[in-house]
Amino acid sequence: MDKKKVFRFAAIAGIILIILFAVTRLTDDSRSFREVDTSVALTQLDKGNVAEAQIDDREQRLRLTLKKGVEVKGTKDVTKVMAKYPARATDQVFDKVTAAKDIAKFNTKVNQESFLMSTLSFLLPMVIFFFVIMFFFSRMQGGKNGMFGFGGNRAKLLNKETPTNTFADVAGADEAVQELDEIRDFLQHPARYEELGAKIPRGVLLYGPPGTGKTLLARAVAGEAGVPFYTISGSDFVEMFVGVGASRVRDLFNQAKDNSPCIIFIDEIDAVGRQRGAGMGGGHDEREQTLNQLLVEMDGFGDRQGIIIMAATNRPDILDPALLRPGRFDRQIPVGAPDLKGREAILKVHARNKPLGPDADLESLAKRTAGMSGADLQNVLNEAALLTARVNGNIITADALEEAVDRVIGGPRRTSKVISEQEKKVTAYHEGGHTLAAWALKDIERVYKVTILARGRTGGHAMTVPEDDKGMYNLPELFARLVFAMGGRAAEELVFGLPTTGASADIEQATKIARAMVTEYGMAPALGPVKYGEEQGDPFVGRGGSGSLDYSPQVAALIDEQVRGLINKAHDEAYAILKENRDTLDVLAEKLLEKETLRRADLEVIFTDVVQRERLNFFDTDSKHPADGREPVKTPVELAIERGEEPPKRTNIFAPVRREKPATELASDGSGKADGNSAAAPPATGGSAQQPLGQGQDRPNVPVYGGTPPPAGWTAPGWPPKETRQDKSQSSQAPQSPDAPAAPPHPGAANYPVSGGPASIPAPPAMPGSERGTRGRHAKQDEESSASDATPTTVIPATGSQPRELRGFRLPDNEQPDHENHQNHAKNDDARGGDQGAADKNQES
Repeated sequence: MDKKKVFRFAAIAGIILIILFAVTRLTDDSRSFREVDTSVALTQLDKGNVAEAQIDDREQRLRLTLKKGVEVKGTKDVTKVMAKYPARATDQVFDKVTAAKDIAKFNTKVNQESFLMSTLSFLLPMVIFFFVIMFFFSRMQGGKNGMFGFGGNRAKLLNKETPTNTFADVAGADEAVQELDEIRDFLQHPARYEELGAKIPRGVLLYGPPGTGKTLLARAVAGEAGVPFYTISGSDFVEMFVGVGASRVRDLFNQAKDNSPCIIFIDEIDAVGRQRGAGMGGGHDEREQTLNQLLVEMDGFGDRQGIIIMAATNRPDILDPALLRPGRFDRQIPVGAPDLKGREAILKVHARNKPLGPDADLESLAKRTAGMSGADLQNVLNEAALLTARVNGNIITADALEEAVDRVIGGPRRTSKVISEQEKKVTAYHEGGHTLAAWALKDIERVYKVTILARGRTGGHAMTVPEDDKGMYNLPELFARLVFAMGGRAAEELVFGLPTTGASADIEQATKIARAMVTEYGMAPALGPVKYGEEQGDPFVGRGGSGSLDYSPQVAALIDEQVRGLINKAHDEAYAILKENRDTLDVLAEKLLEKETLRRADLEVIFTDVVQRERLNFFDTDSKHPADGREPVKTPVELAIERGEEPPKRTNIFAPVRREKPATELASDGSGKADGNSAAAPPATGGSAQQPLGQGQDRPNVPVYGGTPPPAGWTAPGWPPKETRQDKSQSSQAPQSPDAPAAPPHPGAANYPVSGGPASIPAPPAMPGSERGTRGRHAKQDEESSASDATPTTVIPATGSQPRELRGFRLPDNEQPDHENHQNHAKNDDARGGDQGAADKNQES
């Protein structure tokens, strides 16, 4: 509960109690009477010193007004006294008063309360207590509409004070940003779209793996939309009370209609949007009622003009089909793991406020973090900053980034664990087997780093760096990964003669790849290009239940046989590679036991004599459809490289077009005539409107249709245009003249000594300050590319004439490369970087 609301409620309750107490005290007529003992009152009756008497049977009190004052507790001349008497002594008191002498006035108050009043006096406190409890309960539950607001929605309306992001804070998801920015532009400038008969998308679904930035995109839309933005979680619709979810959906859309145009963002919509007809609740399940109401509100008989629904989920496969159809979610935008350029852009965004050292290279780091999501990359930079703070450093070095990547992938180092010498030796040969097997194959990336340091649940790992951003793999490449996975087991058998449990993760990974090759990719000749094992589980449990198989037991046995055959062939190939290069394997294991970590430059020296093996022949003999031997056609980029020309640039079909001036402006710009291409005078076929425009030439106001032009006076919905608008983003940027002087060169940064490194390293220039503003959908491509190429390195300036000493995290000496050209080797080899799954990056022991 909000502390301000609790304090306000307590203050109001306190004021009410004070008022009730004051009213009670003011209306009490017994304040003027002094209370005395019963014997004193009876004595005054016997003496005849009573002028007036009143018997109050309801309060069981006897009030007396005396003729002469008496002393009561030190107070003299008290003429009004009051005494209490027992309930059963009313008759005796009455007789005593009537027998008294010289009483001028005598009165009685008899308690004659009705049955209704007695019932109310009994029930009223209970009702008040019940309402107070319900009030506090509704406050704690976050209810809205008064005490019984269980059906009120829990959506939060973001205001100007709510911290939000902008599209400038989003990197690595350019396509999703472009789609969402178009919706923002539609809300702010609807006339341009309405002229073309376009309608705004009614719903946008963002789906993808966790950590890829779906919620970040929603926050960016909230920061740039310029309209009310409601955010709510899918689980907020579901309650234990039947009908509460549907009531909250109605309340949310009623509130949105009152503030339209607006945007509603539902995070984790799979909590309420799972496929109907499944689950233990049956047809009366609360989830189904909530989903039915949501479907009606999104696209039913009611009007939903000006309300856009945004939703995010990690599991679009379990959503109800009725929820995904056009009219409800018109756009389904995938938000996947970023590619190489996307990872580099994400790292630059998260490195804005971090002081990176001169040796920190975000481009190389992006190539070594293939398969990571945006959240993983943010965690890498944060871990590097924490490592630097742990050693009281002031800059983030390359060693800190390297250690941070290993911590994110494998976990922190287990320095306290005591490992025997025999186990170290087995681990060194195991990881050496992975490394040597990958180095001797042509269809897999070479190992970038191998270590026998224990991290998390692993005793070591060998990490490969992909050569490019690959979206598909052929059969030899997948088989090479099987060989790479079985290299550790083969090394144990070759050297020690006995396998160990250290290869359990390798076998699991190899089995997963081999089964996918057989059942999903159709790479088993005995089974053919058929997919086996459709997901038939219950959507209520995420399709993870025990669904029935869609193939016979005989096919299942054949699948197992094919999977076993692929793994056995990979095992034999790995064993043959290691046996052929046994001497090199011993040198590698010895070096690992000495340094514990080896990198690309060290491995290239060790593997100088290793010859890469040719592909196995069984790939051609097992297939009934071999290649015909003819070379495929070459891409335009390959042809340009062969001719020694610059490769053609990619064309953006959504490139912004410069807006035109209205005909009235063209007529008054000093030329003395209006553009001939107007609605009243259509252009001639093949005229200037049909020709390409040169640089700086104004585009005609009338769009070109090609062929026969429309006749004069011809009209249609949206034609002729009502007005012509000039894009603000284009008009605000004046074209640069070719004669304009060039910008002065960057002054550069001073050479700062780095402790533990070279005496003087030229630091890259600092990144210019980036403004957090709205990035329009017509932003120029060259400005985006130049902004993405900026190096987000924060250089600490020198104080006075002496440079400031930079301190940062540094790996131990035994993990540093032996060769001076290590940085050059690493940079050249990292140029092959790209994407690969996290499971393909490293093999765990």
